Amino acid sequence: MPDLFNIMFNVIAPIFIVLGITFFIGKRFNPDPRSLSPFLIYLFGPALVFKGIYQTELSGGELGRIGIMVLGVSLAMMVIAALTARLLNFKQRAASSLTLAVILMNAGNYGIPLNTFAFGEDGGNVAIVYYVATAMMGNILGVYFASRGTFKVKDSLLNVLKVPIAYAAGLGLLFNIYNIELPLIIQRSVIDIASGASIPLMLALLGLHLSRVSFKQIKQHKKAKNDTHEESLASDIRAITVGVGLKLLIAPLVAVGFAIVLGLRGTVLSVAIVQSSMPTAVFATALATEFGSDAPYVTAVTIVSTLLSIITLTVLLFILGGVAI
Repeated sequence: MPDLFNIMFNVIAPIFIVLGITFFIGKRFNPDPRSLSPFLIYLFGPALVFKGIYQTELSGGELGRIGIMVLGVSLAMMVIAALTARLLNFKQRAASSLTLAVILMNAGNYGIPLNTFAFGEDGGNVAIVYYVATAMMGNILGVYFASRGTFKVKDSLLNVLKVPIAYAAGLGLLFNIYNIELPLIIQRSVIDIASGASIPLMLALLGLHLSRVSFKQIKQHKKAKNDTHEESLASDIRAITVGVGLKLLIAPLVAVGFAIVLGLRGTVLSVAIVQSSMPTAVFATALATEFGSDAPYVTAVTIVSTLLSIITLTVLLFILGGVAI
């Protein structure tokens, strides 16, 4: 079993080195992440998803259990967040923001490279499958809790259908089931080149996004709240601690329970638990901003949970026996 320092320096540190460099680039040169996002959404991301599912050796039953686990963990955390919010007497907007921060996990930008480094190529492929399921769930539940009142199920489903990741997943599964061999030109362009560029681009985008969601925004919101008459939990240390605690400490326990009940084993078990334990996705801040939720609070939980995940994920990988590669 690998030691804690080995995991931290060989699995976690490489990711945060890239994040740190892209964070600095974002602060220094202020590039627009929107100029890179379309490449990830419409080319590199779908290529990675297609590759992961096309090459996966998971059975149909295992794929189904992963889907059930994503749904179960998301719904369980939603209920836990709602009960916690009621216990703390949060108003509806605050309760929705807490739930949003808790259910959206960074299973893509952060989770895929982490599991690839920790559990090898097979772990990375399982992480991709898990990411696809969380992406579908995040688009629906995320929009609901970000808007809470203006949400339309139809619009969310349409947004899911517009994203090519779903089609890449379906096509990869079809080619996998029928053992369809790819022509060399597709193999090299999609599998070797496009999918290979996706993880570096994911990490770069995560660093750029984090460089834009700083605590400066939280302070500005705090100064302006008397004018907007909107209260934010961003300056409430207790509320931030609760959000981060639910995300990094309670979610792993929930994930372990579901994984055991569903009978997951080996790498699938480890990856599913790790993916469920990832910090809040930056996407949560984007949704909170777009739909009028408590964006500064979600931002605070995102930043703090991402930083503290260095510790929690190191310990979790140590317990699960993640091997640095």
